[in-house]
Amino acid sequence: MFVRDRALPATGAAARSLPDQRELVAAFGSHQGDPSTDHPLIDWARSLATLHRQRHGNPLAAAGIDCRRAELVATIDTWVATQLPRRSCTEHLRAGSLGATVDRMAAAHAHASHLLHTADKVSDDRVHAAWYRLASLADEWTDLLVGAVRKA
Repeated sequence: MFVRDRALPATGAAARSLPDQRELVAAFGSHQGDPSTDHPLIDWARSLATLHRQRHGNPLAAAGIDCRRAELVATIDTWVATQLPRRSCTEHLRAGSLGATVDRMAAAHAHASHLLHTADKVSDDRVHAAWYRLASLADEWTDLLVGAVRKA
């Protein structure tokens, strides 16, 4: 059901660029196995979004889902460390983890999408606030990428 974790050879920061915020947000809304990209971070982002949707639909499975999320966050952080080995590209972020940032974005996307599809009116303030939260996290992701490029 989930994309198997796969490591790519560490050939430096330029070998594979990190996906931008639009690519991540698109991944959160796409289906597992969508062949639109072969970037492992996109696959992991898609898996995180799926896990957040499953968690919302089945709260009794939260513990197992949260364990899998933690594994994916660690996988992302390990992959980034091998791709950007010179310095930590996340030291300027509060969370200190690129994987945690992707996980927060996936959670925000799942929440915003759920509200969009279940609110009585699309103009509901909760819907707007949820999409605004996702946009703020997407900006945080962009700041992370800019910091990674400067430090690599």
